[in-house]
Amino acid sequence: MWITTTEAVLRLADLHLLGEAQAKRVLRAGLAGPRHRVGAAYFYENERFQELLARPRCSDEALDRWRPFIARVGRQRPLDLNATWEEQAAVMAAHWRLPLLTAFQIAARKPLPLVATLGAWAVFVADLVGLDRADLRLEPPGIWAEDFTNTWLPIENGPAWTMWGAPVTTLPRADPLSAHYSQQLEADREARRLRSTARRRALARTLFTEPLE
Repeated sequence: MWITTTEAVLRLADLHLLGEAQAKRVLRAGLAGPRHRVGAAYFYENERFQELLARPRCSDEALDRWRPFIARVGRQRPLDLNATWEEQAAVMAAHWRLPLLTAFQIAARKPLPLVATLGAWAVFVADLVGLDRADLRLEPPGIWAEDFTNTWLPIENGPAWTMWGAPVTTLPRADPLSAHYSQQLEADREARRLRSTARRRALARTLFTEPLE
């Protein structure tokens, strides 16, 4: 049984709250298996697509235990999931320019687990063993990788990388794949409503308590 690209994008948007562009990147990367062209349309095997949707969330225990360096695969990194580990590592290693503090943290913890994500799904794992100027030095991962393979991570939207458990200076937003994303959206809407109501009440109190000239 087959599913069209349009149907797959709609399912990803509905079930995992992905935008159209990000959903298409997930599909083009091969997370739902290879695409098959029929005329001008592309199709995916529905069974492989369902396997992608069924991948479990990475456990908090694994994240807290290993505290990985999480790298988001941006559009500038054409990661081929069918390539060898070495070829994928070459793509993931280049051009990061990490802050000096982060370099010290990596040096203190090396080898540091690195998990690369696309649409929050884990797509590549490696041991981060150091830096070469702006590039990462990567080696094949240890046994910790079993806790991340074929999972998705409850990460917040944000910059191209983050270190799990490291302190942050801005309030994180749950990733669209997170189980808490819809709850956070509702909380944000309620907070805005309350702020708006408070402003209106404050304005009303000012208008009705100021003496008339």
